[in-house]
Amino acid sequence: MIGYCFGGTGALEVARANMPVAGVVSIHGSIGKDQTRKNGPISTKMLIENPADDKGVTQQDYDNLVKEMNDGAADWQIITYAHSKHTFTDPKSPDYNEVMAKRAWNHTLMFLKEILK
Repeated sequence: MIGYCFGGTGALEVARANMPVAGVVSIHGSIGKDQTRKNGPISTKMLIENPADDKGVTQQDYDNLVKEMNDGAADWQIITYAHSKHTFTDPKSPDYNEVMAKRAWNHTLMFLKEILK
């Protein structure tokens, strides 16, 4: 499952729900969750593509996600893209970052090649 923005949040929720998918890619999704929700096992492989300058993601959100994925024994990676705001992959956005958008897409393709063997 691949999602951008709200879809990226949905992709993370699919992993959190331990749904039977090969992997999820969250591209500039919201990574935080209500901390009253307990961390559970995560068997889905995860790729989180996070823009470094996304005002909607706090350091606490980031740290909590890393803890959640480690607590869940997930196979995960987070790639953070420099000089990138929330909509860095959208060519129509004033925050579009062509170099980082291309890198993010290439990372997505590499992840898909690995999990869809």
